Amino acid sequence: MNEFYKLILLFSLGCLLSASQCSTVGQHNGRERTEEVVESKPQEGFAEDTVLIHQYHKLASEYLFQDAEKSMFYSKHVLRLSQKHQWGKGKLLAYNLLSTYYLLDGSYDVLRELSNETITLSRQLNMPMFTAHGKRFLGESYSEYRQWDSSRINYEHAVQIFTRLKADSSLALSIENLGNCYREKSMYDVAVKLYDQAYEMFDKMNSDWGRATVLQSIGYMHVRLAHYAESEKYFQQSIALFRKIGNRYGEVNCLNDLSNTYYYQKKYDQSIEAGLRALAYSKIYHSTQQTNWALVTLSRSYKAKGMYDVALDYSQAVNFVRRMIHDETIKRQYTMYQLMHDNKLMDNEIQQKIINEQRIVQRFLIGFSCLAILFVIFLWFNNKKLRAKNAEIQSALIEGQTIERKRVAAELHDHLGGTLASLNWYLYGIDKKVLSEEEQKIYDSVHQMVGAAYKEVRSLSHNLMPAELEEHGLTMALHRLISKLNENKNIAFTFNLTGMNNRLNNKIEFELYSIVLELTNNIIKHSGATQASVDLTENVKTIVLVVSDNGTGMIEPNRQGVGLRNIKSRVESLHGKIQIQSEAQHGIRIEIEIPKVIIR
Repeated sequence: MNEFYKLILLFSLGCLLSASQCSTVGQHNGRERTEEVVESKPQEGFAEDTVLIHQYHKLASEYLFQDAEKSMFYSKHVLRLSQKHQWGKGKLLAYNLLSTYYLLDGSYDVLRELSNETITLSRQLNMPMFTAHGKRFLGESYSEYRQWDSSRINYEHAVQIFTRLKADSSLALSIENLGNCYREKSMYDVAVKLYDQAYEMFDKMNSDWGRATVLQSIGYMHVRLAHYAESEKYFQQSIALFRKIGNRYGEVNCLNDLSNTYYYQKKYDQSIEAGLRALAYSKIYHSTQQTNWALVTLSRSYKAKGMYDVALDYSQAVNFVRRMIHDETIKRQYTMYQLMHDNKLMDNEIQQKIINEQRIVQRFLIGFSCLAILFVIFLWFNNKKLRAKNAEIQSALIEGQTIERKRVAAELHDHLGGTLASLNWYLYGIDKKVLSEEEQKIYDSVHQMVGAAYKEVRSLSHNLMPAELEEHGLTMALHRLISKLNENKNIAFTFNLTGMNNRLNNKIEFELYSIVLELTNNIIKHSGATQASVDLTENVKTIVLVVSDNGTGMIEPNRQGVGLRNIKSRVESLHGKIQIQSEAQHGIRIEIEIPKVIIR
């Protein structure tokens, strides 16, 4: 209990320090306040909305490579609810989803803005995983605009963070992205090494998705080198893996690459076949970018075959889709910039509101903390008195039990033992010769019974409070007890001692002796054993007692007699633990572990 009150005291002091810090934040100038991360007070319904955020995030992630429109729909709900409560982690989850979507869709201007926003917020919230993702997306954006050095630096930063966080999947993806960067710079030897490293990592994780993306990147490198047969092989392998895991975006993207590869090889029929499949999948996925690429390849392939009417139709479709892409890009940019602007305005308003609320709460918090500290001090002094009183009661209880045991032992030895001894002498005074043969048998039986009863009473009086326990301690008392038990030739008892160089607390010695006495008595009466052992071991902080036999075990382990319940009560009074193992024909093993110093 003392530790509990100390924790309360520390908590109260923490509250007092927090209140002081709130005051300091309120005294900063405007520029300094914008650099602080002020957590907003959750609005009503935050718990329910948090559940929705995670549900929407799961759905958006599932649809990310299946249906772009549905993924965008759920991602915006994640962002809207997170902005409602100004929940930073929720915003980062939304930014990460939206960044992936805009990367797949080719909206690199929006991607750059989102990446910068992600990096800023994740650093404020000290969430390096999202910082690394933001760096990776920023590298993708720079790569699209052929700013290779900036792209490489951001990829390398992402690799460093993912390595430190041991995020192997994201690390492998970043290494692949870095390979793409070197590929675009025509540094193919470096790119191949990075691709091999990424593929090995994905292979170790057994990630079909990761293997498929690396194979597609290698295939595209061979397209740049005009190794079309090699690129075709890699694209086919990648498509098979994407189809295996049901990744619709990966399949349509790779089909477009394969269709172009066939076109460069003048395999126009195969190019058209792959292009038509890509066109069908792109419409299901709702990607205007992928649809445009499929239409362009189809138009060129039909034109190369001399089918100009069909080629013209696809060419017109390309122009229409390009206008759609332009309109959608402008619309997305406007929507995203509007969301970011609204988010910043809301952040500023909420931060100012929180600072004002903190100023109002500050005085109350300081007063409450002072009262809490005073209350804890009162409880601590009161607990100290109770602990002292409890120690006195415990000491008196042990002394009372010792006195009562001595009294009962003396009563048994002096009164009942004396009576049985006198009765035995009287029996010696009877002349057996005057008795008949039958009476002599009865006489001998009674004489033996009285003698046995006398020995039992002496043993019982000694075991209740042996002189060895009080004068020489637990070890000597147990040696004496085991020696007396071995006088009965039916069960061979052994006593094994480890440590125990010094005497223990009186209560511990008294209770342990009583426990051993009860357990050995149970073995003699109920076990049917031929061998039994008592092991007493002293560790640094605990005493371990193990009593075992080779008897029949407990017939019904769930049913425990009065003796075993008494033993458990004694163990609990010592703040110890007891384990009972019983198997038929293998005997019973009881292990008791208690602390050397009793916690009051």
